[in-house]
Amino acid sequence: MNLSFNTAVHVLTFLTKHYDEQFNSQVLSDSVCVNPAQLRRVMARLHEAGYIDVKRGAHGGYSVTETGMHTRLSALFQLFNEPDAHGRLFTGHTDSHCPISQQIGHVMRQHYLEEQEIIAQYYDTLTIQDILKEMTMEEEK
Repeated sequence: MNLSFNTAVHVLTFLTKHYDEQFNSQVLSDSVCVNPAQLRRVMARLHEAGYIDVKRGAHGGYSVTETGMHTRLSALFQLFNEPDAHGRLFTGHTDSHCPISQQIGHVMRQHYLEEQEIIAQYYDTLTIQDILKEMTMEEEK
């Protein structure tokens, strides 16, 4: 899990709750509590994937698509979970004189990829609608 993934879930949940409205990046960044530049990077990826629409101009903004309203969190997890984007994850180096150091990165990367698949399977059971329902239940308490 990372901030971009959480931002995507947050903004899609917000836009789904307000599906008939449009919001500019400043309003959304205030709601999501991230800076507007960071939000726009996430929004660009969501737009490319077809989860949101963008209307440019003075009265423009972002709105959720039907696909975005019903997307599975696993799709968002995969869209925003790039191992190389996390920086260095593994110790060791193939040029090391130590045999453990030469192999540990490769072995641990395989475990990491399996871990990511398990997490994606977990998120496959959840949709943006499910997150919105959970939040609605919390509001009613």
